Amino acid sequence: MADNTDSILLAGRYEILPDEPLPHLDSPGAMAFAVRDHQEAGKQLFALIAPGHLPCRAFQFATQTMNPLTVLWPVSTGIVDWRLSASGDGEEDGEAVWGRRPALVFRPPTGERVIPMTSNGGLNTALPQWTESQITKQLLQPIVRALRDLSVSSLTHRAIRPDNLFYQLGDSGAVMLGECFSMPPGYAQPAIFETIESGSAHPYGRPTGSQSDDLYALGVLCIMFYLGRNPLAGMSDEQIILAKINYGSFAALAGREKLPPSLTEALRGLLNDKVTERWNLRTLESWLDGQHFNPVLPYLPQRATRPINFAGIDHFNRPSIGHAMAWNWSEATTLVEKPDFENWMRRSFNDEKINEALTKIRAMAQGYGPNATMRDRLVGRLVVFLGQPVPICYRDIRVCLTGMPTLLAEILDKRDLLNQFAEMMRAKLPQAWIQEQASLRPEQIQALKPLDEAEKYLDRAGYGYGIERALYELDSNMPCRSALIGDFYVTHLRDLLPALDAALPGLENGTKPMDRHIAAFIAAGLKRSIDREMAALNNATTDATQAIAILNLLAIVQGVHPNTKLPYLAQAMKELLQPVIASFHLVGTREHLQKQLDRHVNACDFGAMLVLFDPEGPLRRGDEIGFTAAKHAYRSKLKEIDWIEDGGLTEPDRVRLIAHRTAAVTSAFAASVGLAIFAMLMVL
Repeated sequence: MADNTDSILLAGRYEILPDEPLPHLDSPGAMAFAVRDHQEAGKQLFALIAPGHLPCRAFQFATQTMNPLTVLWPVSTGIVDWRLSASGDGEEDGEAVWGRRPALVFRPPTGERVIPMTSNGGLNTALPQWTESQITKQLLQPIVRALRDLSVSSLTHRAIRPDNLFYQLGDSGAVMLGECFSMPPGYAQPAIFETIESGSAHPYGRPTGSQSDDLYALGVLCIMFYLGRNPLAGMSDEQIILAKINYGSFAALAGREKLPPSLTEALRGLLNDKVTERWNLRTLESWLDGQHFNPVLPYLPQRATRPINFAGIDHFNRPSIGHAMAWNWSEATTLVEKPDFENWMRRSFNDEKINEALTKIRAMAQGYGPNATMRDRLVGRLVVFLGQPVPICYRDIRVCLTGMPTLLAEILDKRDLLNQFAEMMRAKLPQAWIQEQASLRPEQIQALKPLDEAEKYLDRAGYGYGIERALYELDSNMPCRSALIGDFYVTHLRDLLPALDAALPGLENGTKPMDRHIAAFIAAGLKRSIDREMAALNNATTDATQAIAILNLLAIVQGVHPNTKLPYLAQAMKELLQPVIASFHLVGTREHLQKQLDRHVNACDFGAMLVLFDPEGPLRRGDEIGFTAAKHAYRSKLKEIDWIEDGGLTEPDRVRLIAHRTAAVTSAFAASVGLAIFAMLMVL
């Protein structure tokens, strides 16, 4: 039992015990721990702790009631303090390092996991073999109910695979879906369970997807459970994708297997590679009710009149060569420069418009970026043109449109991949991909505006812009990745200042509460442009002007999200503002400013601090006026001193003039005295 000092409380109720892990309930990327309910003693619960560098799906929907026998659904979610590590060699030798992490509390499933999870995240080859009746009753019917429940909240599952299924009771019977909210959509899915486009993408770059993606994964699941094995075992992800392209997903998975005619009807519909012709949930429900449908023909690409050999394989269609180029990039950059490739494209498909398309692709590749990366841009655009359906590809990057934020978050500390991501965006490859789509799905349309916003700031230098700004524009739920507060899981602007206040005691004295990530997080989180404020920060040439620019940003955030319990942050700003106080000329003004600043620091009021140092405010104007007057008086005194030192007081002409004036004044005074005395005598 964990000591009380090691427990973490969520929502004032759920006590998470970090020293009681539950590995059998782990989810890929998230570890499970025991939970004690303070309101219902003895209630069985567990928590999943999600990673701190990614947006957590659980925070994007309201906690609601869900049938506990359809989906493993969180009963509570939130962000908790979490012990990350110890600073010494062991827990007893070093002080624990704490941060904040997303936590999801669940009721444990009442049944066993259908198959164990593998340690390497791959697909376990030991699968149950079920009859057609078992497939229908134990698999299809309960999962259809689960997908119907999810659709009410406009949610997708995106984690339908054998090791994420639990029996509803015991170790047999109907199944239920495991959790799907601790990691990005499709993250842990083997490529065989993903569509051609999604299966080609990096696990962190897979799409949010739609219910159609879940139905596709369900179709793969049915085939595996009927066969009791993985029909594509031993094949690499690239080989699996190419097999689906060349034969169609259904034929690639079950083409040589003997399946019941009725089940085959459903599987052809669920595994159709053309999204618009794939069965939807209503069609599958009608099939389960006994209705039959016309066979769905496979969607196969146009076959070339002759093959082209690339990467050791003969390719007979454009999507095949396109996907092969995406997986073998360096060879592709050589291929596109050879005349054989364009000759094959022109002569093998009887396409009169191919010359125009290739000319346009080359022109667009040359138009966006330096010559050094032109061939990479050309390959990227050719892959988009040839490989439909295909993710956006550039060198080692393979990412779907709605998966761009999570992939960028994952590679943020990997300089080479980060540079490739930036080059991909500068090359306008996401826009090229969009233009090649016959139509966009709703979730893809929603991603267009954030993409446009991110692109506007990518090549702008300085605080508040660049790749950091792109990260927060692409996903408004992205946690701030600043080195100062990266462990505090700040996803909303209201939590930024408290996180800075909490972080400062552990940082070196004099640390400025601002960096590129914090500036970008503020700029993306506000509902108005702050280009002027960012310009002030980027153009600051002295410690004083930089301190004022930082204070201005903090005051803006505090104005939008009031919080006056920020003692460490206020004290840090007091120290940063000392050069500003020193920039005032009048000693009295400096003393007054220091007293006023101390008062505002105690109140943690950044707005009031900013008013003190307003360049147009009374204190600054008074100081400038007083300083101007002092300079004028000083110059006058200097002139007088110079005149005296030059003998101005003893000059003969001046002495003679002063003597005459003195004699005249003395004579007049004497005459006045004489007249006064005479007048007095006459009166007497």
